[in-house]
Formats: sequence, structure tokens, C-alpha cells
Amino acid sequence: MKNFTLWSRVMTAGLLGIALVWTPAAAQQSRAVGGLVVNFGLVPAEVAMGAAGHSEAHPPHPPSGSQHLLITLDDEKSGKRIGDAEVVIEVTDPHGRVDKKPLLHTQAGGLPDYSELFRFGWPGKYSIRVIITPQPGAKPIETVFIVNHSI
Repeated sequence: MKNFTLWSRVMTAGLLGIALVWTPAAAQQSRAVGGLVVNFGLVPAEVAMGAAGHSEAHPPHPPSGSQHLLITLDDEKSGKRIGDAEVVIEVTDPHGRVDKKPLLHTQAGGLPDYSELFRFGWPGKYSIRVIITPQPGAKPIETVFIVNHSI
């Protein structure tokens, strides 16, 4: 049973990775900032709902137009995955409306990540501001990703 569970997690992480590869290049970006490598991914919510570790964390029937935003954090020097930070995302849509949410601590394939669903209701440029607090009391680290979303 343990082997099946591990195999299932690896396959789910692989499928999520494949989904990211097939999404537009703007939907997967990476930046080094403040000693961290911040990886950003975006897939339709329906795709993420099929991934173990994410399907349990989000509502089974997300609102129309929902996108699954995923952040992974790695230490820039060691490459070690970071799973105990606090991450908040602020999405500004093409009309200037802002939606801000803390990300859930989730995982795929046994590796920690951070994710949440946001509604992308219009085509156009979305600004994704990521605010990371590596540990309680630490100075937040920020970066911004831009996504040109089409419907």
C-alpha cells in the first residue's frame, strides 16, 4: 500500500508538471529574490483538482474562471525546498481590482508548496504580487509576476 501511495503522489506531481508545461510560458515563471528561488505556476482550477495534496485543500467545484496559483520556494544556495513560510498573493486584474489571500500550505508528490484559487474573469494582464514571510517576525520578501491571461 505504501508503494502505491508513493507511486500515486509521484504520478500526480508528474501530471501537474505536464499541465504546467502545456500552459502558456507566462503561466510558469521563476525569480531569485532575498536568498529564495520563487517558482510561480498557474493552471485552470479543474486541472489542479486532480492532484493529490491539492484536491483535498480546495473546494471540489471551484467558481467559473478559477485559476490555481502555485508557489514553491527553494533556498537559493542549497536548493532545499522551503515549506514553513507564510505566503500571501495579491492579484490585480486588468480592471484594477485587487484580490488578496494567504496561500494554503499544500503539497504534491510529498514536496511542500503553497496554493490558492483566484478568479480570472477577464482576458488581459494580471499582476501577481507575492509576499513571503520566511519565518515569524522576519522582514517580508516580495516579488511580482505578470500573466497575460486569455479566455
